[in-house]
Amino acid sequence: MLEVGMVLLMGVFAWLTIHSTLLRLSVVYMAVFSLLAAFVFVLHGAPELAIAEGVIGSGLVTLLYLVALQRYRVYTIAIVSDQHSEGLSDRYIDAMENTGVMQRIRRFCLSREFEPQVVFTAKALTEALEDLRYDLVITEDNGQTCVYGPQDSYVIVELNLMFQMHGNHEGVRFVPYSREASQ
Repeated sequence: MLEVGMVLLMGVFAWLTIHSTLLRLSVVYMAVFSLLAAFVFVLHGAPELAIAEGVIGSGLVTLLYLVALQRYRVYTIAIVSDQHSEGLSDRYIDAMENTGVMQRIRRFCLSREFEPQVVFTAKALTEALEDLRYDLVITEDNGQTCVYGPQDSYVIVELNLMFQMHGNHEGVRFVPYSREASQ
């Protein structure tokens, strides 16, 4: 009976690990799953396996995942389409994804060990600037790409310098803004 309860509990933690929206929480659920597996090994008379599972599975692997997640940073880039005549059409999304500006911004993010996450939104520009989930906000204005970033972030300054140094800043304008002023 105890074994069945442990296996069911392992199933619950496996499901929580897979379906959790927070990566760190998934790692904790996985550690609990591994610890429960160690208890199942003890119940089946395999203390050596239980020790190995407890030390390696619950301890070392969890520590490695948490250290790796600490270095992980998602950089959210919002592309605002409120001024574009097509709105959020597939053609507009494809065109924006394949612009040289977006490709250079993606390469910049990857070189800084950020994972660029591009989000297309139909929000107004002022709403997008107020949204704290967006690290950069990009919009098109009369054929010019405007990149908005918080003025207290070094990223907007570095991006501007990178575009100027490589001589491909024509048609791109960088606008630092204060989040306090926009709220």
